Amino acid sequence: MHLSKPAVVAFAALAILSSTARAEDWPKAEVDRAIKQIAAFEKDTVEECVASMDTHIVYDVEQRDINADGVNELIVKSFPDQLGNGVTGCYGMTGQNIYLMASLNGAWINLTSHAGDDGFSFVFHPRQPGEMPDIEVTGPGFCFPIQRFYKGAYDLWKVCTRDGVQIFADAAPWIDFEVVPHDFGEAAAAQPVLAAPAVDETDRPFHVQWHQIFDHNGSDVVVRADRGTIVYATPKSSISGAVSHGTVLFEAEPWDPSDPGATIQGTAYVFKKGCPPAPYTVAGRYEGPYRLVLKGAAPVRSKSGCKVIDYRMNGNSTLQFLSW
Repeated sequence: MHLSKPAVVAFAALAILSSTARAEDWPKAEVDRAIKQIAAFEKDTVEECVASMDTHIVYDVEQRDINADGVNELIVKSFPDQLGNGVTGCYGMTGQNIYLMASLNGAWINLTSHAGDDGFSFVFHPRQPGEMPDIEVTGPGFCFPIQRFYKGAYDLWKVCTRDGVQIFADAAPWIDFEVVPHDFGEAAAAQPVLAAPAVDETDRPFHVQWHQIFDHNGSDVVVRADRGTIVYATPKSSISGAVSHGTVLFEAEPWDPSDPGATIQGTAYVFKKGCPPAPYTVAGRYEGPYRLVLKGAAPVRSKSGCKVIDYRMNGNSTLQFLSW
């Protein structure tokens, strides 16, 4: 939808969403757990700035079933408790951030990992039955970006030029990271809510990655807890023949990085040039906020080929990921 159309279209979109039966609200303990995850992220972004202005961050939560599946999502706004001294500048032009949180397998997942930074509100535009709505992220001005649900989360689908003209993000020459293809979902069958995690999450600018770059044995990898993936961003030269940018190293159900006691279990892969990846089960947890350790008996291949002949606790059995 082009944003130059009358604003009544946006209100009509909201009316359609609100016409469905109301889902049961999440209890306060669950809402607090979602807020705790956002607070953990903002501790490394805006909290220090807000505290330096002699105030603190508060969170406003709205519960809404945005895709009419009978389960509420959380729309969470973050802003300073008191204004003054330029504290709104800690966020940006809108003076706040906005997040869309969804519950998946007991964990709260941020579906808009970079959609709502410095955003004022979400306007939802319904799609086909069973599909997540598009999200228009409003803020200062008259032309706003639109996000589309793609590979398990929201990403840019339409953006605005400097002249206030809305274009598809994959046609914007200034964008050098993955966006939603302009024709995705236009004629295809409905996509399942919270679809499978993306394979390549590594080509986003660092400032939208929620401190997801980790070191793994000299290679840079991207840890996407919200999508349950760890992928190579920059493999070290010694393994570049076996893996490349975007190769999946580990995949699991999404997990909550703010829960230090949670066990993370999934499938890791061993790589050998000319061979398909060899999967094996690993499990572990965060050992401090910037260290993730996963362990499991790793495949052993025959020296002359790709065949897996054993599983052992060896150099591939402990996977350690360090951030800063």
